[in-house]
Amino acid sequence: MSRSHALFDQCYECGDKKFHNIWQAFNYQKQTGHFPQYRFDQEFIESIKNIKRPKNLSHQYIKNLIVTSLKKLRSQYQYLRLALGGGTDSYSILKYCVQNDIYLDEVFTYMVSIDPNNVKSNIEYLPAINYAKQHIGKTIGNVLLLHPTIKDYECVFEKDWLENTNYVRGSLLPGRITNAVSRWYDKTNVPLDRSLTIFGLDKPYIENINGKMYWTHFDLATAELMGCQHTLPLFFDKNNPELSVAMTYGLLENSDKSKNIIGFDTQPKDKKTKIIENMGLESTGHHYIDQHLLGKSVFDNKSIKASLAKKELINLGRQDILDAYNTTIENCIKKYSSLPHALEIKNNKTIKTVARYTEKIPIYQDSFGC
Repeated sequence: MSRSHALFDQCYECGDKKFHNIWQAFNYQKQTGHFPQYRFDQEFIESIKNIKRPKNLSHQYIKNLIVTSLKKLRSQYQYLRLALGGGTDSYSILKYCVQNDIYLDEVFTYMVSIDPNNVKSNIEYLPAINYAKQHIGKTIGNVLLLHPTIKDYECVFEKDWLENTNYVRGSLLPGRITNAVSRWYDKTNVPLDRSLTIFGLDKPYIENINGKMYWTHFDLATAELMGCQHTLPLFFDKNNPELSVAMTYGLLENSDKSKNIIGFDTQPKDKKTKIIENMGLESTGHHYIDQHLLGKSVFDNKSIKASLAKKELINLGRQDILDAYNTTIENCIKKYSSLPHALEIKNNKTIKTVARYTEKIPIYQDSFGC
């Protein structure tokens, strides 16, 4: 099956304009005063309303729902690709494909280092990559490792590079400069227009408002796929809405419900292993990966992987790239710090965009509301 549109439609809506890049939307907000709203795929939103809570909310049941989506997608597309991030989400998808003989034409990972022999920088990805390589010629056609180049990094010397959707989509200020999904998802050895690229980006979230629970989402990693053709965040499959609903209930029943935002990443460490299982996913077998000890940070440019990428640039004598990146941050503070609900600024040296939420859907004991 060939599709010429985004299977998961999302954007920032600002007045009468739509954007796939928050920095473009901020510029329009400055011109017009309109506030950028995050618009999640409306067909997906409608699909999960009024869906009943599964009676059998077991790990195996939710796993079977994931496999159902994968099998259907495999039957619909000539080529099926998996973006392998190394964490529990994409690792689970990979493992379920292998276990259920669902052929992946290509598995690919965007690595941290320029140097392909730099194990330390890429260690988070290696267990999943090695598992995938064991199945080449069986359930996997090819494993593609994509490393950044100096030329990729040199985008920071272009005027307003952060507003260019060739470099950045969604709300991201890329902590490693080149790590935005839109930079690398379409680098492939198979025909992109006849393929579907599956992502394990983001699990469901819940918002606790005065003790009442609501399904919601905000412009995190999933937003990086804005306008990216032939892609699908698997856990938000509008053709299998029971999957997202079941994962949400699995999260809710095993979480600390006192928090305002309930998500895997907001939970105490002692709950995370059980939450992974009860959302139908698999442990990678490595605590430092399951717990996001290497890759996640409130400010993306402060993560361990970002620090390792910076160290490599310094060792290559390219401090000028880091200086240009820091200038980008300074310019963002000057341009956007006065906008309401736009930036979080730390020590006047690092920033992130303030999260924007989708509409909320009530979560009742036996079903989602509308």
